[in-house]
Amino acid sequence: MNPKHQEDTRLTQYLNKLLDEMPLSEPSPMLTERVMRRVQSAEIPEIAKNPQVGRRKQWVNSFVAIAATVLLMQSGIINKIMHINSGITQITAYIQHLSQYL
Repeated sequence: MNPKHQEDTRLTQYLNKLLDEMPLSEPSPMLTERVMRRVQSAEIPEIAKNPQVGRRKQWVNSFVAIAATVLLMQSGIINKIMHINSGITQITAYIQHLSQYL
C-alpha cells in the first residue's frame, strides 16, 4: 500500500475514534417547533406559466419525433427491429442444435 494511503487511512481512523468518543449534545426542545413554524410561514413563489412555451415545446418534440422516425425508416433500422424475433428464433434453434452435440 502506498505510504500516502496508509497515512490517510490512519488519519481517518483517528478522526473516527475521536468522533465516537465525542459526547452528543441534545438539541433544544423548541428546535422542532421553530423549524416547523418557519417552514409553514415560508412563501412559495408562484411560477408564471406561459401557454405559448408549452405549445412551442410540444411542436418541437413533435418535429424531433417525426425526424427520428424518418431517419430510422430511411436507414432500415425499423425493418431490423420488426424482424428481430425471427433472428432470435434462429439463434435459439442454432443453440439447441449445438447443445445436442454436447
